[in-house]
Amino acid sequence: MISQKNKGWRNPWVAGLILIVLAGILVNMRMLWNVMQHPTRLLDENYNVKKHNQYDANWVKQQAERSTLGWQAKIHSPSRLPNDSMAMEGAARFILIANPALLQFELNDNANKPVQGGKVQIQAQWPGDPKFDTAITLNEMSAGRYEGSLNFPRPGNWDMLIKVEQEGRVFEMEQKVFVSVPK
Repeated sequence: MISQKNKGWRNPWVAGLILIVLAGILVNMRMLWNVMQHPTRLLDENYNVKKHNQYDANWVKQQAERSTLGWQAKIHSPSRLPNDSMAMEGAARFILIANPALLQFELNDNANKPVQGGKVQIQAQWPGDPKFDTAITLNEMSAGRYEGSLNFPRPGNWDMLIKVEQEGRVFEMEQKVFVSVPK
């Protein structure tokens, strides 16, 4: 039995409680340090971190140009799993089960007519390490329909940045993807 003669700081219950609190603080400090050392990346073509801040002039310009264009884009893949209706909102909704993955991109203007002659580039970014980043330029297969095959170096969560340039107009969108390579 633990002696109750020790009062105050010398009591083993107080010392145990202090150790638990210190362990919690140290674990939180380690997680904070990890986030500071390995932040989640989402980069543009100049490898600048994209900041989705409504007060950022570039973001406001991009959103204004995107709404002015009124383009509608859809990305498909034959190796895509159907969406899980029970998936959380923050979870990846685009799951690929093949590597390399065939990506099909459809782009229509505000009158729902295909956008022809665009240069479509997809840059896939691995959030933790830029050495795994990969990019591809899609080929136009028919009016407003672009295709290409993207090889992901490893399975996991990826950020795809899709950029379309056509006659001086720029359209950008982002897509989170989870890549699962079957064995």
